[in-house]
Amino acid sequence: MNEATTPTSGAPDSADLYAVFRSRRGRAVPMVMSTLAILLFTGFAVFVPGRGEGGSFGPGDRVMMFAMGAMIGLFLWRYVGIRAVPDERGIYVRNLILSRRVEWPEVEAVRFHGGAAWPVLALHDGDEVAVMAVQKADGPRASAEATRLATLAQLGGGAH
Repeated sequence: MNEATTPTSGAPDSADLYAVFRSRRGRAVPMVMSTLAILLFTGFAVFVPGRGEGGSFGPGDRVMMFAMGAMIGLFLWRYVGIRAVPDERGIYVRNLILSRRVEWPEVEAVRFHGGAAWPVLALHDGDEVAVMAVQKADGPRASAEATRLATLAQLGGGAH
């Protein structure tokens, strides 16, 4: 069942209210994995025996192995950049692939329910925008951040 997150009734501190949304665990894991991917593939490219050493790797294979590690590392690093930046007028959501600016009056509800990995902004036009910067993997902090997101939407004239 889709349930909308209800905003807090107290008057939150403005500086805290408009802080950037970022996942903690969702940033730490890709940072480590990105570094490991680059190191591992670079190690393969450098240390796997070449044709002159009884192996089958040539210079092109080494370059491609390094390039593969770099591409995997860059893709994983993209996860690190996931964030949502709120202000008085709306929120800029940068997800893994797409980024979008949403004005608060466009938001009908903020949903973060059951098995959802992140909250979703349900818009009046029927569209939905995932906010990957708030991730269930962050535990109780994720619920608090979803509530802050709902509060921002309501204060901005959305999520009636």
